[in-house]
Amino acid sequence: MKITVFGASGGIGTHVVDLARQRGHQVRAVYRATPHVPPARQAEILVGPDIFDPGFAAQAIRGADVVVTALGPDFAKDHNPRTTMISPPDLHQRLARTLIAAMKDPGAPARLISVSTGSMGPGDSAMSAGPRLLFRFLRTVITPNLGRLGKDLQAMENELAATGLDWYALRPIKLTDGRLTGHVHASARFTMKTISRADVAWYILNLAEDPHPSHQRTPILTSGTGTSLTRPRAEDLAAQ
Repeated sequence: MKITVFGASGGIGTHVVDLARQRGHQVRAVYRATPHVPPARQAEILVGPDIFDPGFAAQAIRGADVVVTALGPDFAKDHNPRTTMISPPDLHQRLARTLIAAMKDPGAPARLISVSTGSMGPGDSAMSAGPRLLFRFLRTVITPNLGRLGKDLQAMENELAATGLDWYALRPIKLTDGRLTGHVHASARFTMKTISRADVAWYILNLAEDPHPSHQRTPILTSGTGTSLTRPRAEDLAAQ
């Protein structure tokens, strides 16, 4: 399988690239700047400072079977959302629009897997009143940048939902740098639990490999059991 990964330098994207190559897929890793540390396993590297350029997007997805977007916003200091956001406030929505347009061409991939959020807005309808009020307070009063990010991700989901693509917007609640376990709970209901970036990447790869479209377009992802996808492979765990 041929997979294009936007956000290949991010916490989830690096795991997606490495795990995909480990499984024998052909990977095109897309970066906005030349990576200081190239992928650990062989992958095609494509660098473009303007990922919203239609020509660049068409080049990036050409020949791919699946497109993955695992972009994260850039902040002024150490990826700290309490500092100034230096990436465009509509980063995810603009990239979604660009890719949707590019994927209308004949022969373009039909499956698009993106990383959204379960705690910053798009997943509010799955929460009970308590968590919903708590997260709204956190993203409006404590860390407004998280509220802006949530609005952007909701706009991205709205763009995807209006297409005829086989699209997915995965909604992790709280990400960690923990190890790959392969124990992922995908649900339509909110659960106050964490999940490692490695496990989100594992879920993405399994979803990419699944020949049948999933009925869950926007699953909330947490650690635990309950996913309908395959169990972790021994070689996946051994590489961690």
